[in-house]
This record gives sequence, C-alpha cells and structure tokens, in this order.
Amino acid sequence: MDEVLEIEKKIHSYIIPKKENYNFELYNIDYKKTEEIVEIPQLKEFNFTKLQREGISYSTQARKLPKKIRYTKAVIEDEKVRKAVIELKLYPMEEVVERVWGAIKAIDMDLGTNYSRKFTKNKIREVIRKSLKRIKDKTGWVSEENLQKTLQAFGVARRRKTKSLRYKIKAEDLVKVKTSDIKKDSLGIGALRRGSTIFFDDYTKKLSDEEDKKLLQQLLEDESLPISAWYEVQNHYNFKTPVNITFAAQKPERDFIKRLIEDENAKVIDAWIKSRDVGFYSVEYSWRKGEHPKRGSFNPDFFIKIGNDILVVEIKDDKAVADENKAKLKYAKQHFNRVNKLQKEQRYYFKFLSPESYDQFFNSLRKRKYKEFKSKLEADLE
Repeated sequence: MDEVLEIEKKIHSYIIPKKENYNFELYNIDYKKTEEIVEIPQLKEFNFTKLQREGISYSTQARKLPKKIRYTKAVIEDEKVRKAVIELKLYPMEEVVERVWGAIKAIDMDLGTNYSRKFTKNKIREVIRKSLKRIKDKTGWVSEENLQKTLQAFGVARRRKTKSLRYKIKAEDLVKVKTSDIKKDSLGIGALRRGSTIFFDDYTKKLSDEEDKKLLQQLLEDESLPISAWYEVQNHYNFKTPVNITFAAQKPERDFIKRLIEDENAKVIDAWIKSRDVGFYSVEYSWRKGEHPKRGSFNPDFFIKIGNDILVVEIKDDKAVADENKAKLKYAKQHFNRVNKLQKEQRYYFKFLSPESYDQFFNSLRKRKYKEFKSKLEADLE
C-alpha cells in the first residue's frame, strides 16, 4: 500500500525567478513534408571512391585525458572523488596502414576479388590522413577506437539494392522556442527508488511552491531512499538552469548533470536546460524497421548555451548503435544545419553522447573545442 501511495506522490519541475536569469531562446523550424520512393542499398557497398573523397568518421582522440574516479563506501554511503590522468593507446599511422591492407588481402582471399591491387597502401594512408584531418588531428597517430572504425570501413562487401519510402522535408519558417515557456514537469517519488535522481540547490528550497518544498524536505529525511535519489548542488552559481529542479531518468543522465555543475565546467557555460520528454523542442526523423518505414520524433536531452553557441546533446548508453539512433543523428544534424543557414544569431552543434566519451567531451568543452568534438558513439552511428 505504501508503494502504491508513493507512486501517486509527485515532485515538480518548473521555471522559478532566479536572480541570475538563465532563460534563453532557441530556434526551431516549421516543415512541409512530402513522400517519395527511392532506391537505396540494403547495405553499404565497398566504395573506395567515397572513402578517398570523404575519409572515415573518426571520434575525437587524445593521448592523455584527465579523468575523475568516484569511490563510494557501501555501508556509510560516503563518496570520494580522485583526479587522475590516463594515457590512451594510440597506433602509428604505418601500423594502421599495414593492418588495413592485411584485412583487404583477407577479403580478396574470401571473395576472389582484387581489392588489394586496386587500393594500395598509399591510398589507404591518404584515407587515414583525410580522416584525421576531419577531426583536426595533426599527430599522425590513431586511437584504438578509430583503428577499429578504419578496419570496419574497409570490410563491407557488395550487396543488392532495394526500394524504400522516404520523406522529403522542406524548411518553412523559423519559430522561436523560449525556455521560459517550458511546461511544468513531474516525477513520481517511486521513480527515485528505480534509478531516477532530482537535482536542486538553495533556490529550490526558497522559490519552489510550498507543496514541493514540503515534499523535498520529506525526501531528504527519508533514509530508505537510495543514495542516487537526490543530489544537492552546494553552489547555486554552478546550477545554471532556470528551473527549480532537474530530473535525471537514469545513471547516464545523472552523471552528465553532475559534470555540468562542476566548477571547472560550469564557469564555461552561460546556461542550460534539460528538455522535457515531449512538447518542448521536437526533431522528426524516419527509419526502417524490418521492411516497414517508420516515423518518429524526439526531444534532445540537453540544450547548453555558451555565448551565441548552442550545444544540443542527446544522451544514450554506450551500446546504443541501432538503426533508429542512426536516423536520429542523421535527421538532427540536417535539422540544425538548416537552422544555422536560416539565421545568424546563434550557431547550433548537435552531439550524440554516451558515458564512455564524457571525459573527452568536457575536456573539449573546457578548451572551447566543442565545435569539432565527436564522441565514439556518434562516430559509430555515422
């Protein structure tokens, strides 16, 4: 009975009048949609010409990376954070060239082809150089992640083509979306026992509605809740969001928000907001599920304002390489490229991110190199 009653008890998230105004505006687009039948490859062809022209979609790489390691004592629930610098494994370009050429020779033996004659070591080397240039890396070294992407890029055989329904969209008018208009959201208290987290600060305690203040105090006094149920931001100047409370559905979102509010990261950011699941800022996309075309829409998880730049971040777990997420990435990038072309006030940068790239992402953020940053997940999806 207690669990049933707890599900009905909800805490709310909404805009409050903070002294520091963290509200900002975003641009979206009204679209006109049409349908067309197109012929597409069922799988990608082994296309050397495209590799020479475009290179491979590498993720951002570094030789050394600052990393925070969290230690939690299970009994007393005490948490300590230690900083370390880890050295990542990198391969010299010539070693990568040799491994790729060896993989191509293996394809020739399996399929009876002569790709190794057609695509020499010099040509492989140029593809790797072009790929490194795309991520503005001049070291000539290749990370473990990008080595695997290179091997995969040269390992796709020819496949037949098929016909598919595709939706063409035409950009119409720009529309403004204001964070100050975001709708009130709620979280059932029972969700806090299943991995969700609420983030709050002293503004929450002062400016929230009386009912939410009372419920928050009850939560803080409830010793039966897991340690992940709530997180109090000690310095409200680091909690640069216009709402009283921010919800994190699961650990990936929770860990991302914790990094957003760290001193060294917060000082780079002007403001941010976590999107609602529906209704705030929607991006439409289409993909194939089996033999059937599907359409959907999603609300990117975070909008982060840095000057006139808007970082749009979609959070997924590390193994989220699925056709639907490939479609989300493709259509979201096209959408924000259109937004950038239709106005000059803001520049939008869409990022697909998973926990294994958080260190790289925030390192790029602090160095203000976020424009070129590409996560491992994003490179895998591309």
